Amino acid sequence: MSTEPRVIPGVVRNGVVVPRGDTPLPEGAQVSILIPPPEAPPSAEPEVWERASDVAGGQTDQWEREE
Repeated sequence: MSTEPRVIPGVVRNGVVVPRGDTPLPEGAQVSILIPPPEAPPSAEPEVWERASDVAGGQTDQWEREE
């Protein structure tokens, strides 16, 4: 039996996580749920980069003031 973690995709239905496909899970298995961030639509990508650049620029300005 492998000790490596596995990623099993799933979907939430009526508040319950349901694995996709025929993935058998042993009763009592310990699991972790990772919810990825929502994907930004392609049209929003330039806006996302611009906001990230503004935040990074503000941090750089703050570091320079602290020196």
